[in-house]
Amino acid sequence: MLFDLSVWEEAWKNRPRSSKYKKKSVPSNIEEAFERWARDYHAQSFTEEGKQRSERIMGWIENQGVEFAGLSILDIGAASGIFTIPFAEKGASVTAVEPSELLVSLMKETIPPALESKIEIVNERYEEISIKDKGWEKKYDFAFASMCPAMSDWETIEQAINCARKYVYISTMAGQKEHTLMNELKDVLGVTSSHKAGDMGYIQQLLYLQGYSYTMIITREVNSFEVPVEEIIEKLPEWLNTYELPSDEDSLRLAEDYISDTYKDSTVTFSRGGRFGKILIQLEQPNMKTVRTKDKR
Repeated sequence: MLFDLSVWEEAWKNRPRSSKYKKKSVPSNIEEAFERWARDYHAQSFTEEGKQRSERIMGWIENQGVEFAGLSILDIGAASGIFTIPFAEKGASVTAVEPSELLVSLMKETIPPALESKIEIVNERYEEISIKDKGWEKKYDFAFASMCPAMSDWETIEQAINCARKYVYISTMAGQKEHTLMNELKDVLGVTSSHKAGDMGYIQQLLYLQGYSYTMIITREVNSFEVPVEEIIEKLPEWLNTYELPSDEDSLRLAEDYISDTYKDSTVTFSRGGRFGKILIQLEQPNMKTVRTKDKR
């Protein structure tokens, strides 16, 4: 079974996607919560710390022998351009696929005028794009997807691979998300912790069974935060859903009371992060015209 491709494809396809709590309750102000998240994400991505994180990831890719200058890159789930822009700065031509109109508008505001000719923006959901209609079959040298929700099954992974001639980069969670404050609230809300494997294990095994050549690294990245109590309470509905904790009215009230009583009118210190898997697939080896053939049975 460990070496049966169909078993792994089926296991990934049928894995639990969300908890029983997430199905029961979704914040009524979901659009407002997304807009707040998008603007916060954009602001954090282009701080010095955010840019250094992008540089570390790009540096790791370069250490595997990839030179960005002159490459055509498909940035899947480009968000507000945290990788699109530095790729273009390094001399690549980038097609940025991003479905959110808000994130696209933030990206357009951020792209320096000198780079506009090197960046094409496609405001669509990647998993709904027809590769043949778009003419993307082996069009790009490099398909890049950093923490992209679309890379959640083997079909979209293959779609990304089929777009690329030389390289594919994919990063996902390699375990559970960590949030020390949400861990505190599990006890308050009577939630039993359960282990969840990240998508990276499925991706690695399926790539291995398909005969691909790849390099992989798993890192643990955790950041500390100090946030005022009022802001924590404002973000609670969003965070409870993100970390798959109950967010019905009674649970939300319990969580709010706990935070107000425990932290009073001070700030809340917590850490957030997790283990992340990064994988670089090499589709073309030096001095080799054909790396692999795929049996379409």
